[in-house]
Parts: sequence; C-alpha cells; structure tokens
Amino acid sequence: MSSADSLPLQGHTVAVTRPDSGGDGGGGRLGELLRAQGAEVLSVPLIRFLPPADPRALWSGLRDLRGVDWLLVTSPQGGRLLGEALAAAGVADLAGTRLAAVGEATARELRARGLPVDFLPTTATALSLGRKLPAQPGQAALHLTSQLSENTLRGELAARGVTYRRLELYHTAPAVLNAAERVALAGVSAVTLASGSAAQGLAALAGPDFDPLRLPVAAIGEQTAAAAWTLGFVSVTTAPQPSLEGLVAAAIKAVRS
Repeated sequence: MSSADSLPLQGHTVAVTRPDSGGDGGGGRLGELLRAQGAEVLSVPLIRFLPPADPRALWSGLRDLRGVDWLLVTSPQGGRLLGEALAAAGVADLAGTRLAAVGEATARELRARGLPVDFLPTTATALSLGRKLPAQPGQAALHLTSQLSENTLRGELAARGVTYRRLELYHTAPAVLNAAERVALAGVSAVTLASGSAAQGLAALAGPDFDPLRLPVAAIGEQTAAAAWTLGFVSVTTAPQPSLEGLVAAAIKAVRS
C-alpha cells in the first residue's frame, strides 16, 4: 500500500467475536490482520470456552483408546486443550491412534503441544475432513469437540462405514455483553464470525435497541455462513478460503458491499 489512506478498511471498525487467546483485548491474530488493512478492531467475544460438563467421562475415554483408529480435532481451541486433557487423564501418548486436524490452525496448536498430526485435509472444513480422512470401512473415529458441534462429520463418516463417537473436550457457552459493548457493537462496519456458535451468540443479542441481524457479517466458511443465513442475517459474506486471512478478505468485501 502506498499510503494509509489506501488501506481497504481505513475508517472502518470491524468486530472480532472470537475469544481473545492473547488475553490483551486486541482480537488476537485476527485483530492484527485486520489492523494491517487499516481497521479499528473491536474485540467482543461472543462465546466462552469452559471445562467439559463431565471431565471424568473425557478422561476415561482418553485412557481407553482400544478400537479407536482416529482422533479428530476440529478447532484450534480443541488443539489447545487436548494436551491438557491427556495430561489430566494420565495418558503419556496416543498408543498408535492416529490424529487428524480439520485445518492448519488446529494442527499448529496440536504440534505446539507435542502432538504429531497424521492427516490434514486440503480444505479446512468438517465436510472435507469427513470425506477425505484416510479411514477404512469398519474403522472407528473419536471426535473431540464441544457440545455444540454439528453433525456434518458424523454424517460423512457414517456414509463411508466409519464408526463415529464424540467426547466433549470443552463446553461452549454464550458470553454476556454489557450495555457499552452492545452500543459499540451496533456501530461497527462489519462483524467477523468464526463459527456457527458465534453467529448464534450474535443473533441472541437482539433487543428493542439493537437488531444484530442487520449487521454485515463475514463468515470464515460455508458452514458458518449457512448458520448465519438460517438465523436470519441479511448480509453474509463468506471467506474465499477458511482461514483468518480469508476472513479478513471477507470483511473487506462486506464493508465494500
């Protein structure tokens, strides 16, 4: 860019609704990418990640992986928490069970915790993971996820004859915004959504003083976009690829349109 004025998001405020893993209120890596395009960033996480409702069930499942051919992790949050869960369960290694991640961001979190990733689909979606996972009919996959995980992965694997089970690795809950945060959110040029849960959290903020469904939203992938359309959002832009960089590109397009 030749000058600050030529940045595509200059003069616009874009909301980041992902939980801020950096803890600095700046929207994490997504916030950095948006600011590089000139945006003011409003960090308003719409979901919280809590411990699983039944930690003992999780630990028991991780201790006994007999008959489990694949462990599936489908979010960066899952990637961050799996190492902790294995340590809490007293599991030193995966004992030959292969590990698959939905995308590079998830794989990066797993590798940072010493967990090698055996498979990564070319497209970072549950649909692609379910279709491309190199599992054979009769094999079994254990999905480590939240209680709100959609059934896309289950359906794709079942259609291929792969047994699917799910364990709650973490619990997803809606965040509570104060009045000032609601006012600030109402004034943004676009809202970024990185999950269907975030879309649900945004829609749930509707009230007599705020109609979130009128806000332009940028969705990280087709599943998140479909969730937003289903909830009634009137302006949804889907990222050209399911990544943070793609989400920034969608935010630029949402602002322009």
